[in-house]
Amino acid sequence: MSQHQKNIHGYNVFYDDDGALGIEHLAYVLSGDESQSMFQSCHRSLTKLNFEDRLGRNFILIPKMNGDYELKRNSSSEKFLGF
Repeated sequence: MSQHQKNIHGYNVFYDDDGALGIEHLAYVLSGDESQSMFQSCHRSLTKLNFEDRLGRNFILIPKMNGDYELKRNSSSEKFLGF
């Protein structure tokens, strides 16, 4: 898997191929205000933020000390959906 980087509303997010759908959710599905609220909440608490996209896929947004973020897909808690 290769590492990617995307800037979402001014926040640098690093992710692997598995996290691409979570990036799409943060960047294009949520409103700018919703996305920014998630980043700010994660940054203030300096803890992982778990979220789910509209198809039930689970992701983790992880704040880094330098102000960047890492996004990972959390497949361990997902139900089998048949695809």
